[in-house]
Amino acid sequence: MKQILLVLAVFSALLSCAVEEVVFQADFNRKDAVSKWSKNPDMTWLPDGGINNSGCLKFHSTDPNGNHLTYIPLDINKLRGRGVVVEGWMKADQVKESSRSYLGPKLMLSVTHDGMTFYPDQTKKYGTYNWEKFSRYWQVPATATKAYLNLGLQGTTGTVWIDEVRVFLTPALKVPARLEKQLPRQKRTQYRGVMSGNDLSEEAIRELKEVWNANLIRFQIGLNNGLDHTTEAGFRKIVENKLVELEKLIPLARKYGIKILIDMHVGPGTSTDVLLRNQLSWEPKDQQLLVDIWREIAAKYGKEPVIWGYDLLNEPRDENYVYKTDGGLDWNRLAARIAAAIREVDPETPIIVESTDWGGPEGFRTLVPINQPNMIYSFHFYYPNTFTHQGVVGKPDGVLYPGHIAGEEWNREKLKQIMQPVIDFQNKYNVPIYVGEFGVARWAPNAEKWLEDVISIFEENGWDWTYHAYREYNGWDAEIGSDKNDRTRIGDTPRRRVLLKYMRQNEK
Repeated sequence: MKQILLVLAVFSALLSCAVEEVVFQADFNRKDAVSKWSKNPDMTWLPDGGINNSGCLKFHSTDPNGNHLTYIPLDINKLRGRGVVVEGWMKADQVKESSRSYLGPKLMLSVTHDGMTFYPDQTKKYGTYNWEKFSRYWQVPATATKAYLNLGLQGTTGTVWIDEVRVFLTPALKVPARLEKQLPRQKRTQYRGVMSGNDLSEEAIRELKEVWNANLIRFQIGLNNGLDHTTEAGFRKIVENKLVELEKLIPLARKYGIKILIDMHVGPGTSTDVLLRNQLSWEPKDQQLLVDIWREIAAKYGKEPVIWGYDLLNEPRDENYVYKTDGGLDWNRLAARIAAAIREVDPETPIIVESTDWGGPEGFRTLVPINQPNMIYSFHFYYPNTFTHQGVVGKPDGVLYPGHIAGEEWNREKLKQIMQPVIDFQNKYNVPIYVGEFGVARWAPNAEKWLEDVISIFEENGWDWTYHAYREYNGWDAEIGSDKNDRTRIGDTPRRRVLLKYMRQNEK
């Protein structure tokens, strides 16, 4: 029996190595290997300071503003179009926390593509601690031109030791040679609507149809009643409660001729921030629960003509993905698995997949289309965040659009440039696009101009869209005026006029 277990263990190890595709590793056990890295006066090679008294690199800083880093180039040809994990071990002594969250100990990639350089690095930990393993996941676009691995300290003081560093690729989700039974690419926008809010009464739905002319509601299954979404019982209760609301909404939607999109606004075990973006759980049981819940929802509503589609997860994030051969999946592979489960019980209702860039356009550079019938790909748009979220979550007020914002000139052309990855994705795969969320704080100066510009770009490309949101958080409410301290619903506002101008086209 022991021999059988040993053989299985060896086979598992070999399988793990084969699947991971290691493209770089450094144990720092030999001094000559360190010579391949860039020089830094604050870096020291220690022959016996690492894990198990092996070799390692030591970085010491007394300058809180300095860059105490070493770097080495990586073979970009091996990284393009793949999910990449950089991992390594760190030990720290009195590393001071910086006022900027991205500064501190560095186990960091730098990846350049499309004229921009990105710097994904590990979750920060400060103070003093013994050897701990850190990692960072990043999807490298096929357009990437160069990449480096960076180690050390930046913008802080203290000492850090680094050992056993490696870079490896996660299993690839292959792009199908031909997408089967996909929905046709839109020639014009057909659905213009809103996110569901706190008022789902018949009067609210009647007004949404007869005054707004909306024909789509993105119905949120989100946190409610303080229930714990990190347990199976809690998450199932959240879904159960929201489906009770949905059952009341369906006959109203049918009566007034409005379609419903079911939006999973929170996931089992996900970590949600103040903006309700979902950092995925890497526990297989949590991911299986999301698969099971969607299969159950699809089995229940697959034949309901009012249901327009299934939005699998709101603003998914997987930058802290921890790869294990028998562990959870990154978002693109998990979305493919959920879609397959839905198609087991519902062959037709459209499935909506958002990108991993918190649902943003940039995530379309690495999004892989899923070879299931009737797929729609979705993004959210709140750029520039400094303008759209001014006065929200601590951001300063008084930012004007169009204008010079955060060091760049922002106008309609700039907004379209930010959406270019979505346009490229649609052109490449000939698939439909849906803008699930967009919005601007009602007190933002010239907010109606921003709305006009973004919607005109959606319409130019034939994308369907839902505004965030209808009678929900007062800061996004298009029926409340621009005075931040006055929450009176007055109905007619410059922002609502823009929305209604485009929604009138639904009548045609």
